[in-house]
Amino acid sequence: MPQDAKNPWWSEEYGFFGNFYMDGDASQEGYLIEKKQSLKERTVTEVVGVVKLLSLKDGASVLDCPCGYGRHSIELARQGFEVVGSDINSVHLQKAIDAVKAYSLNITFSKESMLDLQYSSRFDGVINMFYSFGFFDTDEENEKVLKNFFNALKPGGKFLMHTDVNVPRILSGKYKEDEQRNLLTGKTLRIIDSYDPQTKRINGAWIIQSNGKEERKDYSVRVYTKEEFEEMCRKVGFSSVVTYSGWEGGEYSENAEDMIVVATK
Repeated sequence: MPQDAKNPWWSEEYGFFGNFYMDGDASQEGYLIEKKQSLKERTVTEVVGVVKLLSLKDGASVLDCPCGYGRHSIELARQGFEVVGSDINSVHLQKAIDAVKAYSLNITFSKESMLDLQYSSRFDGVINMFYSFGFFDTDEENEKVLKNFFNALKPGGKFLMHTDVNVPRILSGKYKEDEQRNLLTGKTLRIIDSYDPQTKRINGAWIIQSNGKEERKDYSVRVYTKEEFEEMCRKVGFSSVVTYSGWEGGEYSENAEDMIVVATK
């Protein structure tokens, strides 16, 4: 597995998330082949899409998990929503906390694992953004995370999972398996991905290069097809599930770069 002797790749100790991730996430080109956007533009596009697809009313409560360094949580709070940003990484959380010190926003940041969430019927919406599902080694663990999201919702509340990994696109050879991005810091990021059809996981690496030196961090994520994820949603209790191909709410397509699933409790 892509981790050190003691720590899974997603742990704070391993170091994929934190300063390394924030450096690599701030690219000039963004992540989509067909639509280039800056990080700020992406955030606005994604939050507008979240509000639309979850049908959030003014003042609605939202759990953003994992929230990372808070870009979606903060934008949602700026739009008047009550937000809890949940993440396991202290560096990300401190970055988010520092970013909102100068503002009066209805937002709380909480350090916790997706596996251990204890919320009960609290939120109108729960969001899991940007390829943040499937981190754990077993389907049972990943299903437990989904059940935790279900439990966190009020009756009638909606859950949204967003990923840029659409399995049919991988199988057709259209997914980017080796790419390079120019970072705002002047460094470059190389991303290498390989899909294993036996384990149904993407095993990959981020390599940040600067002045002839490089830093590499590996990862492994279980990726679910539309059908697999919809079935899991129904298994944990969601009453209805709809899958989209983009933030505008377009019908799901096997050729789409994004896959967005919305499930109603």
